[in-house]
Amino acid sequence: MPRQYGLIDEVVSVNPFQVKLSWLDLVNNGDERLISWLKTGSCGSFKVDRNMTVDSMNIFSHVMLCYRAARQVYRIYPNKDSVWGVYRERQRHVPQRDECYNFVVVLSNYSEIHGLSFAYLDKVDGFKTVFNRKEFGFHGVKCVDKNDLQIFSHQIPARKVSNDEIPELLNDCWELDPASLPAVLFHSKACIRD
Repeated sequence: MPRQYGLIDEVVSVNPFQVKLSWLDLVNNGDERLISWLKTGSCGSFKVDRNMTVDSMNIFSHVMLCYRAARQVYRIYPNKDSVWGVYRERQRHVPQRDECYNFVVVLSNYSEIHGLSFAYLDKVDGFKTVFNRKEFGFHGVKCVDKNDLQIFSHQIPARKVSNDEIPELLNDCWELDPASLPAVLFHSKACIRD
């Protein structure tokens, strides 16, 4: 699963593959609650840390949308219509290798004032990587402010599935990238939202 952000500075060569890359680290704004979370933080401001040359494409998962906030500082937040894994409440301060996640679709872009909103996704019976919205209306939407962004674990590459592709599916279904999902999801229903 994706765990770290990198900024490609230069494509040196396509064949053989080689790029110059800068790793991004979460900026600590002095909030003591973030100290244990810093190594796994996925949202907020990130600063350019160390540079290296990479010759393997296998370390890359997908392209992330980021905004340049200052020289060598970038902001990464969930964007509208993106799919993310969120930590379960009881697990978010103690990350584990085999932890389970809830999966959500983001309904609004992040705002410093309003935060953002999202809806939970449930696995569709008979499919391994297809999910749909759990509920609609007031109870189907959760809002989080800037102080609760640590619930977001990682973005999951996903595409919306049309009814033309699989007619028996309901509206608002997404096919999620299996490489961004925990392996236990394919063996047990334990990771599906309660």
